[in-house]
Amino acid sequence: MRRFLLLITLLLLTSCASYEKQTQSFRGTWNSGNTLEASKVANIKVYDNIDSKDSVIWLLEQGAALRANDQLEESNYAFDRAEKRIKFYENQAKLRISKETTSLLTNLATIPYEGKGYDRVMLNTYQALNYLRLGQKDEALVELRQANAEQKKELIRNERKITSARKSTRQLNSNILQTEKDYNAQIQLRRLQPNLNLDYGPFVNPFTDFLHALCLWSLADDQSENALVSLRRIYETLGRPQFISDEIKLVDEMLSGKKHPNLTYVIFETGVAPILKEIRLDIPLYDRDLPYVAAEFPRLVTRGHSISSSVATGEIKTKATMICEMDEVIGRDFKTGLPGVIIRTVASAALKASATKNAGDKNGDLGKIAGTVYQIFSTKADLRTWTSLPKSFAVTRIETPKNRKLTLLVGSQKSEIIVNAGKVSVVYVKGFADGAPLKIHQFKLK
Repeated sequence: MRRFLLLITLLLLTSCASYEKQTQSFRGTWNSGNTLEASKVANIKVYDNIDSKDSVIWLLEQGAALRANDQLEESNYAFDRAEKRIKFYENQAKLRISKETTSLLTNLATIPYEGKGYDRVMLNTYQALNYLRLGQKDEALVELRQANAEQKKELIRNERKITSARKSTRQLNSNILQTEKDYNAQIQLRRLQPNLNLDYGPFVNPFTDFLHALCLWSLADDQSENALVSLRRIYETLGRPQFISDEIKLVDEMLSGKKHPNLTYVIFETGVAPILKEIRLDIPLYDRDLPYVAAEFPRLVTRGHSISSSVATGEIKTKATMICEMDEVIGRDFKTGLPGVIIRTVASAALKASATKNAGDKNGDLGKIAGTVYQIFSTKADLRTWTSLPKSFAVTRIETPKNRKLTLLVGSQKSEIIVNAGKVSVVYVKGFADGAPLKIHQFKLK
């Protein structure tokens, strides 16, 4: 009983400040567009959590905040640290299995955050964008190749996670497998499924693919054919939009020797990504002593709405084409990983409910109280997610006007700029929540 009470005490101490509360100050400053303050908050969080289970998530937030604050080298350093720690966790298979088993007695949030599939892809994508702004084009191409490789590897990773979860569950409680097939359980668990309108395919980020294709044909003279492969894949993935069709035509013409005028690409990264919220569900079990078990599950919640973006040159206005909705990318990743989360959460809740019952049987009312407290504080859902990711990416291409003047329109906001000289120029527009100030920067590809 003493050991049980000690475990409860530890849970109480470690659960006082939930992850959601820890991120409030960062999310508030970030959503308002105050990137300087957001980077300061992120720096403090990294310092406080550098050796903790949350170190990866805070390094990702720090990298994004520093990038938005134009501290590009510092941003890449943060991303490098995050990537190294992710790889460290990947190489610690035995340690990870041990921690997953331990989490059944506590909760999934006690396992070190190893980065989701879309985290790994966006980490490399942001590093590539940083390198492009720094004029380090070879390094940018390396990061984009790595991002595409990560997209392919993540499907295999997730299948392994689900298999591992099922194997562990069989050893604990065979009734869980029956619960998965129960109609009432399915009705409850269906509430966790995100509403997805698009299908980008498993772990595909169309924006990363597009940026890779753009860099291939503009930076590498012998890579235009590979760029076409990526563009054709994006064309089919996005439902054959005219903008991508025009891009394919452009690269085809270049391969045939046709010269093109000076071009400007405007990339709009706007809005805020979804976050995870906690929801309690009562799940039926095939157990005489435990007919039902209460558990806390993560639920994906979208924030805000997509912002219309366009570019005006004189009287001509060109609307940007939506290239990637991160709600769908994150939602697809969440949905694919959900079976493993459900299996472990139900198994963990059942184990804790049984421990609570046993504590009551052996120690009377005190045991019941202790068991109930233990169950409450040890069934919390894992709500960690990279909150500074955007809601969407949209892109347009125009012939650079002779006076190089552009008017950028993002929702109700307007900004006039002068495009830097170049054969292929990029204007990158970063928008936050509605009404927050825009961050605009430029770089040249050719």
